[in-house]
Amino acid sequence: METNFEIEENYAVQLNGMHIDLHNNFDFIELVKNGKNITIVFKQTLGDWVKNDKFKNLNFEFKNVSYEYFEDGDPKAAKEDTQQLGEITFFPAESREINDGFLPQVKPKMNDDLMMFFEDGKVIRIGCEKIELTVENKAFYQQRTEL
Repeated sequence: METNFEIEENYAVQLNGMHIDLHNNFDFIELVKNGKNITIVFKQTLGDWVKNDKFKNLNFEFKNVSYEYFEDGDPKAAKEDTQQLGEITFFPAESREINDGFLPQVKPKMNDDLMMFFEDGKVIRIGCEKIELTVENKAFYQQRTEL
């Protein structure tokens, strides 16, 4: 698997030298399937504690998906727990029977999956050839919404 980002401290990513705190500053919005591709969308969290980041949205774009596993979270969980990432990790594809494990790994190995664990217990695990993290900055987002 190839990526254009690294995982930092199991709750954040680094893109082009910038630390992006997924746990505290972004909310999971949706997962979109398009053929053999999947996009996971995060939007900047609203709150006084949120760093006024220049990013409005983050998109994890999974290319040529070969494996996907989804586990629902607690239906009684608070809405913020359904949106808040708990941990993110790369995990070996040969251990797909383990869906609650974590490895402190910055970059993926060739046959790794990306796993996301959410505060409500939801799990998303995807194996693919490439993951590209793309961002929409606030100025771009504002221009799009004004059209």
